[in-house]
Amino acid sequence: MTFPGRADTQVPGQCSSPPNLPVTHSVTITVPGVSVGVQQLLSEDAVYVADTRLRCDYLLWALVLAAAAGDVVLTFAGLSLCFTEANPIARAFIDVAGHAGLVGLKLAALAVLFAVYRTVRPLFRRAALVAFFTPQLFAVSHNGLLLAQHAADCP
Repeated sequence: MTFPGRADTQVPGQCSSPPNLPVTHSVTITVPGVSVGVQQLLSEDAVYVADTRLRCDYLLWALVLAAAAGDVVLTFAGLSLCFTEANPIARAFIDVAGHAGLVGLKLAALAVLFAVYRTVRPLFRRAALVAFFTPQLFAVSHNGLLLAQHAADCP
């Protein structure tokens, strides 16, 4: 999508497909009776990596960090009242190291996500980010709802 009168301007917040970039390497895999061209696959990866206008990854990382921070903050708020942690792994970290244990666990999970993000093919990076922040957003929503409904019931 572009602004009227300017074909080269991208609408803020929108992802766009970059112009077709030339592919310098082409590979063809030949299996008896079948020929599968990998040029399109390489082209898509090259376009994804070469597109400097693409800002969707920044938005997804912002969602990941916001969801992780929201989960930690709402968990701390719930624990300071009368709630307990439902996740047994997080509960074990909290029992051993307190709030620092939960922060350490969340940072470790983010480090693993970053390692996966840097390791997988570019086309799968966004899927890794979405797979991480979706349950985090559920946890934030659930924790927020529990706090809103039952915080007054705590002694």
